[in-house]
Amino acid sequence: MLQKMRENAQSWIAKVIVGVIVLIFALTGWESISSFNSNAQNAAAVNDAEITRTELDQAVAMQRRQLIQQMQQLNDSFDPGMINDNLLRESVLEDLIDRAVLLDGAQAADLRVSEQMIDQLILSTPDFQVDGQFDANRFDIVIRNMGLASRLAFRDLVRQELMINQLRSAYVTSAFATPTERLQLARLEEQSRDFATIELDVDNDAVTIGEDEVSDYYTANAEQFMTEEQVVLEVLTLSRSDFFDQVEVDETELQAMYEQEIGNLEEQRRVSHILIEVPEGDAEADAAALEQAQAISERLEQGEDFADIAEELSDDTGSASGGGDLGYAVRGSYDPAFEEALFNLEEGQVSEPVRTSFGYHLVKLTGLLAPEVPSLESMRPEIERELKAEQVERRFVEASRELANLAYESEDLSEPARALDLEVETIGPVGRQGDEGLTANPRVMAAAFNEEVLADGLNSELLELDADTAVVLRVKEHLRATQRPLEEVRDEIVDTLRFERAVEQAESKAAEHVAALREGDLEAAALAEQLGQSWETHEAIRRSSNDLPAALLRNVFAMPRPDAEGAVYGHFRQPDGSQWIVQLNGVATPQSLEEAVDGDMYQSFISGQAGQQDFSALQQRLKEQADIERF
Repeated sequence: MLQKMRENAQSWIAKVIVGVIVLIFALTGWESISSFNSNAQNAAAVNDAEITRTELDQAVAMQRRQLIQQMQQLNDSFDPGMINDNLLRESVLEDLIDRAVLLDGAQAADLRVSEQMIDQLILSTPDFQVDGQFDANRFDIVIRNMGLASRLAFRDLVRQELMINQLRSAYVTSAFATPTERLQLARLEEQSRDFATIELDVDNDAVTIGEDEVSDYYTANAEQFMTEEQVVLEVLTLSRSDFFDQVEVDETELQAMYEQEIGNLEEQRRVSHILIEVPEGDAEADAAALEQAQAISERLEQGEDFADIAEELSDDTGSASGGGDLGYAVRGSYDPAFEEALFNLEEGQVSEPVRTSFGYHLVKLTGLLAPEVPSLESMRPEIERELKAEQVERRFVEASRELANLAYESEDLSEPARALDLEVETIGPVGRQGDEGLTANPRVMAAAFNEEVLADGLNSELLELDADTAVVLRVKEHLRATQRPLEEVRDEIVDTLRFERAVEQAESKAAEHVAALREGDLEAAALAEQLGQSWETHEAIRRSSNDLPAALLRNVFAMPRPDAEGAVYGHFRQPDGSQWIVQLNGVATPQSLEEAVDGDMYQSFISGQAGQQDFSALQQRLKEQADIERF
């Protein structure tokens, strides 16, 4: 824990903001009002709030997908099958229950969130922005993918998260750290240790597993060897893009829009200037500046080079070194007076002195860049698509409504497919957590495993996956979970038992060696010779060291200090099941820690931990008092 102290010692305001975003996107689809569902459709109830199975399925699917992505970033060969779905489901359900408990506590404390605060959070969320600006269409797509039915549902979710974080902040931001606590933590953090290690490997080949052991393990752990419950789906997909080929564009409208588009193209003018600055409100300086500008104008008329004078006299230091060049510009780029002078010049011509808020300018037009007018044919696809968009929107809405009605009225998808000229796509088999493509969407899998769709064989309701796609599905085949035969899983069981037995043997041998070292019956050098290895020494190692495994450091710093009788010995399991045997030789703590204690780091860390503990205690108390029922 301590080696992560610096990372954890951050402002709680930042943590609250991050917490809002994480909870919003991690626990998608959670809504607090489910009063019309029966208990058969609920996963749990917390006081007056209900958590439906659909909401739980969506949250589990999202959490599983995030877990797989994180693990595959660490290890490309990670097998998603290693995830225990039952444990994951239980964990997510407990998270949802905890959240419901906290929300109830926040409401009981009469905490409130303003509409302006919600607006600000939504507008500033990067996921809802395009090119740094909030985009309403993007917002709608994201919340649909989260499984939320409307903007109001999302605002309710944001409101709930902000209320929970208000409750958390009340405890977290009011915590503090005493000088004694800071000093004690500084001593632990700054401590260093000298130790040596030697390893005892796991020997799987030395273990023999009998048939009776395999059979007993198979019987005792039957739930581990079940096939995954899966479904084969039939899907109708309605895509907005499919309608663009079904509508026509009037050639007159296309020509009119083309002319409007090219009419917006502007000529670009390259400009150079010489600026004589004028202090604001100084009439005398103004007159002097105008006189100087007129003198420069006379020098230009006599043939002197504009760029040379700009470099010599212009007060615009940014452009003076480049001969006063400001580059190309279109209308609306400069001060109105400056711009009027610029667009009245012929190429190569210099204006009379022009007064702006900066001072007096001599403006020179140095180049013209006529707009490149694209042909009608080059712009035709883009213009046609824009003109078709309104017709497509209308047809897509009408087709979506017709698909929803036909799916509700039909026994299968053949009639909706015929009526709308769609193709029925078969997908699967696929489990509850989905796979890829359409089944990667948690709303699709939640609909597939809905009781009416799964058990009663009905078509699903229309699912709007994003602004351009809607689907209807039905379960073609339901593959229930079944027991895998012993012959199929025998090798898995043997490998598991062999590894467990080998780990136990390694731990037992390590314990024997450590006991002998402690009693003086075995010398450290003799143990190294017996194992055919040498002790690896580590000196002045601190908790925060990144050069050694975190598991080793955690255990080494938990060992008692050596005394006058000599080194202290211990053994600890490695992540792969092998053992470290550790010889702790010394512990050192810096004498002077006043500067470290007076800093903000220890104060922030201790108060943050204390505040979180207080909040956890509140959460536990609220949970004990709540009426919680799991179905």
